[in-house]
Amino acid sequence: MAPALHGTIVVVDVVGFGDLRRTNTHQVNVRTALYRIVDDAFARSGVNWTGCHHEDRGDGILVVLPPTAAKAPLVESLPGHLLGLLSEHNAARDPEERIRLRVALHAGEVHHDDHGVAGRAVTHAFRLVDAPAFRAVAAGSSGDLAVIASAWFYEEVVWHSGLTGYEQVTVGNKETTTTAWVWSPSSQSTRPAPGPVPHQLPTNIRRFVGREAELNRLTALLDESEQTGGTVVITAIDGSAGIGKTSLALHWAHTVKTRFPDGHLHVNLRGFDPREPMDAGQALHDFLQALGVAPESIPAELDAKAALYRSVLADRRMLVVLDNARSSEHVRPLLPGTSSCITIVTSRNRLDGLVIRDGAQRIPLDVMSEVEARALLTERVPWVADDHAAADELIQLCARLPLALSVVAARAAVQPSLPLRELAREIREERNRLDLLDLGEVDLSVRAVFSWSYAVLPAGAARLFVLLGVHSGPDIDLLACDALLGAPARAAVLTLTRAHLLTEYVPGRYRFHDLLRAYSTELAETAPDRTAAVERVLDHYVTTALHADTLLLPFRDGVLRIPEPHPRLTTYRDAMTWFAAEDTTLLAMVGLAADLGRHRHVARLVWACATYLRRNGRLEDRVAADRLVIAATRASGDQDGQVRALCSLARVLARIGRFAEGLETLTHVEPLLGSVTGTATRISVQLSYARVLGLAGRFDEALAHARAAHALTPTEEGSMRQADTLNSVGKQLSNTGDDAAALPYCEQALAHYRRLGSHDGQAEALVNIGDINRNLGHHDAAIACFTEALEIDRQLGDWYWQGEILENIGRTHLSAGDSHAADIAFEQALAIFTRIRHPKAEVVAQLRTTVM
Repeated sequence: MAPALHGTIVVVDVVGFGDLRRTNTHQVNVRTALYRIVDDAFARSGVNWTGCHHEDRGDGILVVLPPTAAKAPLVESLPGHLLGLLSEHNAARDPEERIRLRVALHAGEVHHDDHGVAGRAVTHAFRLVDAPAFRAVAAGSSGDLAVIASAWFYEEVVWHSGLTGYEQVTVGNKETTTTAWVWSPSSQSTRPAPGPVPHQLPTNIRRFVGREAELNRLTALLDESEQTGGTVVITAIDGSAGIGKTSLALHWAHTVKTRFPDGHLHVNLRGFDPREPMDAGQALHDFLQALGVAPESIPAELDAKAALYRSVLADRRMLVVLDNARSSEHVRPLLPGTSSCITIVTSRNRLDGLVIRDGAQRIPLDVMSEVEARALLTERVPWVADDHAAADELIQLCARLPLALSVVAARAAVQPSLPLRELAREIREERNRLDLLDLGEVDLSVRAVFSWSYAVLPAGAARLFVLLGVHSGPDIDLLACDALLGAPARAAVLTLTRAHLLTEYVPGRYRFHDLLRAYSTELAETAPDRTAAVERVLDHYVTTALHADTLLLPFRDGVLRIPEPHPRLTTYRDAMTWFAAEDTTLLAMVGLAADLGRHRHVARLVWACATYLRRNGRLEDRVAADRLVIAATRASGDQDGQVRALCSLARVLARIGRFAEGLETLTHVEPLLGSVTGTATRISVQLSYARVLGLAGRFDEALAHARAAHALTPTEEGSMRQADTLNSVGKQLSNTGDDAAALPYCEQALAHYRRLGSHDGQAEALVNIGDINRNLGHHDAAIACFTEALEIDRQLGDWYWQGEILENIGRTHLSAGDSHAADIAFEQALAIFTRIRHPKAEVVAQLRTTVM
């Protein structure tokens, strides 16, 4: 390789050579003229063109002057001659053949080979001529020439020539970041001559209502920017489809537009639209034209357009509304670079990138409040005030979504004779709801605007959104999403939340409003893996509920259950917290399983939820769930399961005072007993009879069944079943009035429960012993037993038994003559029974009247 030689490098580039308005003939004519102009300018500047190395670059020329060539003429003479020749050429040509040039000047070591020249100095010169900052200067120049000199060339040549008009810029292009100096005929200001003041805001929203907090925040941000300055103010309004982002942005923009004397820019970027999204480059082109930049002066490259746009907006006071952006990347080239401009961006996606990188202030929009929704309807359909009930139902059916409310208002307005309650009745049917929330135009159809958000989702998120339509609960956690998807769902969930198709309304729990649910359900009807997804999610809830129930009640049906490892549920508190979060969903899943004929899922899920429902006093829910289990076990032919479900239902009915129904339910058990072979089930049946008959006041019959259960118990000492039957016999003996005989049974049961570690058993045995002591007149001993039992049930979170025990404490104090202490206990019991809506609230309230 030949040694490198020092050379002066000149890169000449035609601005907009690839402009689509230029045909091949135009481009050939431009190239011919380019060589003529450069050759002539070099000659007039005293530079021997034939003595230079030059290479054709299609839309430009690379020139390398020999080491002996003087450099000063390149800055003292060449620019002037180029300008003169360009002016002559352009005056005689059509726009497609006019030439504007960018010229880069540098010097350094250059290698020559058979193919031309190479070297870092050559590369550096090309990086300078292509730099976005330089392209912006050239595009904003009113002349036909712009020159960029490298830092070395400026310091060693330009500065010593005494020339002025060069401005320092920071250049970033690919691997190059450096300082350079630029000159153009209008280099003192890259801003073109003032053009028309644009007023691009669409028409203001008529009869806009609500969103006071958001409007106030937008105005506060504007006020703050005017007072402090120095910070580029960008506000990103995000929210789901139909939530009113554009309406809010435009309404606010119209209220403050007089504070922007240099005008307002607006563009619909079509980020979520049946048409393709608008390219940021096209939006910039339109903005620049609106700002007075001639079309031929607008560069083709996106970075150069953005740089010119920021230059043009410098020192202007303008409002920029960028509506319906797809992403942060979509909108970033359109952001002004000056604090004198205010930018409002709207998007269905959460624009985290703008917040983190560009300091945007985020304003998330949720559905309207009840008050705002009612105000919207009243503003557009004044007669809604005549039927508050129908208006309230319409608001709920529309999920307080502004678009849906507007569609309903429009339907009511064009059918004033149609009663609002009739309109509500039509929309009430979920299967038809989206059809009725459609005015026949794509932007006035709730289904259509939802579809634009769905259409741009990546595959995993789109599949999860569809499968959420088979989930019948009001909300969902990440593990259930995993089950629906059959794979880890975290990424899909994050995508849906960013797109406002799912909301994380409390940490770790997600939901969407009813109209999005209706759309998801509609999509799910034709999902190819719908059946498999239902099976997976039901299995998930059954498995998790069984695990949680094991943590709540280790001993059940006389058996100690050891929980399997679980990623989230390891303690009693974990299990109670999970049930509290999922209880409504679990009952909805029971209903779903029943509707789909998943009989085994129904039975197992209800069985797993029974302990939690009892401890929370959700006895009416237990009744409904047990009835579903009875139907499921009948349909599946599971007679043992049917017996267990009938006994469970009978016990719950008796516990809420519906004794006749409980006893009638037990009559359905008798015909099935012949098919029951398991001892555990037979013991459970006898104990159920004893409890129901005892609560119904038929004590002798209850005692007989308790003794029958005890007789069936295996003879080994200290089993859970033995403790249960001993406790039952003792309870019923006490009910018959034989407290002396009852006490040893209950004390033996308590000893077994303590040894086994059964907290529920201990509490129930202590209550029975407390009852016996009260009957025997041992009030202090009774209070001690009740107090210990109450503490256990408080730790267990068992509201029903807390109420029962407090009532017993009150009765004991009353028997002992302490009315004040009795009233305190009754008051606490009344609060609990009222909370869980138990009929005993009336009984305790009546007891309070006897001591007040």
